[in-house]
Amino acid sequence: MSSMNKHDYVVFDIDGTSMAIPSVLVDKVERAVLLTPVPEAPSPVLGVVSDGGDIVPVLGLRARLGLQERNVRLSDRLLFSRCGGRRVAVLADSVGAVVEIIPEKARGMQDIWPGVLFLKSIAGLGGDVVLMQDMDAVLSSEQEFRLDEALRLMQEQDAEGISVND
Repeated sequence: MSSMNKHDYVVFDIDGTSMAIPSVLVDKVERAVLLTPVPEAPSPVLGVVSDGGDIVPVLGLRARLGLQERNVRLSDRLLFSRCGGRRVAVLADSVGAVVEIIPEKARGMQDIWPGVLFLKSIAGLGGDVVLMQDMDAVLSSEQEFRLDEALRLMQEQDAEGISVND
């Protein structure tokens, strides 16, 4: 396997839409598991998973693409990454290859789709169009705050022996 470079991206699929995250931001890819709901968590947070004892929020991008969020399937994958300094997992239908996308072949989203803040750019890859995710823009500062509060409340309830699912 060749070494990664700054133009390498992990390509993943959400309901037939190809998306990509810079490979340097992807820690690992795992099979999806049942998510623990987080009451009061903002969209796009679908729930959390435990990864080595760390509580990791799982983000769904379907609604951002104008699609209906759905339940996790056993065939889904979680891409563990970072969002605004926070460790997160992105729920994907499937994960493809790591590909090189050079900047000259990509076009900024503001040129094509003004106002779409969660995507950085778009590129042609073979016969596909790939939407390149801006991980720092997935959650707004208000959503980050609301997520922090929801996780704090969930941990307090857990410490008191109250099940989140009650």
